[in-house]
Amino acid sequence: MDHVIPSEGFAPFNPLESGVDELTRSTLLKLLLHEAEKSCLTRQRLDRIDRHMAALRQLIYKQLQLVEIDKSKGRNPEQALKLLVTLNDLMTNYQTLRRRISPAG
Repeated sequence: MDHVIPSEGFAPFNPLESGVDELTRSTLLKLLLHEAEKSCLTRQRLDRIDRHMAALRQLIYKQLQLVEIDKSKGRNPEQALKLLVTLNDLMTNYQTLRRRISPAG
């Protein structure tokens, strides 16, 4: 496998930066989960997805607290809200993936 070494002026893609539209962010998240979907559908994989969703729920809860703290201190919570939206999009996609690959029962 070839390795790409970024140049000095390289800046990693940040989907939370201004200028990154909602469609791009959503598409990237769906592509990420599509790759996960292509893998073997074992009970172990389903358990791993469940663990990721549980951890993501905790992150969403903490991020929501940060938004509320920013608001209560009179700060602009825009960046925290963008991250919260991204986390919610990711959770939605995980839930869709989980339903799609759940064994019939």
